[in-house]
Amino acid sequence: MSEDMPGIAARTWAQVADRFPNYDLVTPETPSFVCLTGECPVHCCKRFSVSLGERERDRLAAVHGIAPGEFLEMVDGEPLAMPLAQPFLLARREGRCVLLRDDLLCGVHQGRPDACRLYPHFVLFFERETARPNHADTEGMRAAMHAALTGEFDAMPYVPLLVRHRECPGFVGPAYGERDWRALFAETARLQYADGAPGWPE
Repeated sequence: MSEDMPGIAARTWAQVADRFPNYDLVTPETPSFVCLTGECPVHCCKRFSVSLGERERDRLAAVHGIAPGEFLEMVDGEPLAMPLAQPFLLARREGRCVLLRDDLLCGVHQGRPDACRLYPHFVLFFERETARPNHADTEGMRAAMHAALTGEFDAMPYVPLLVRHRECPGFVGPAYGERDWRALFAETARLQYADGAPGWPE
């Protein structure tokens, strides 16, 4: 019987899981994510600082008609820009994201930053032979995702793994199912690595 992508993922995860104690592998049998909002003991929008790039800044401003000064951390009237790929920070007030509503729902859900769309899922890439992590070979990662989603496993230079942050308590929904799992896998990789570039597998 030929190996499928969930099987390849499980075998690779068994090799690397000890290095990633805060994450669990997501397969079609994994309970799906449901944001628990007011019931959640983690409260991502209170705990985490969120970085975003120019594309996300512009999307937030365009979709919701708000000026960047209303949602970015500012210094002397200018957006705080760090020397990072995602240089801006969502503003925080009184220990929470400035865009979080009183009912603990996102006030800009439609235009929210990619980091918020991504969490609590991530895609990690590992070399097939050595199981060493890769995060720099963008073309190889793109090829690996295409091969993983089309079943062309012999052409897969890396093994991509869909993982979830273990601290998130929201994995209480029905199991994903093969189609939903593949869609989540593709979208998570696109959000995490494509940065708006065309050509990532859908």
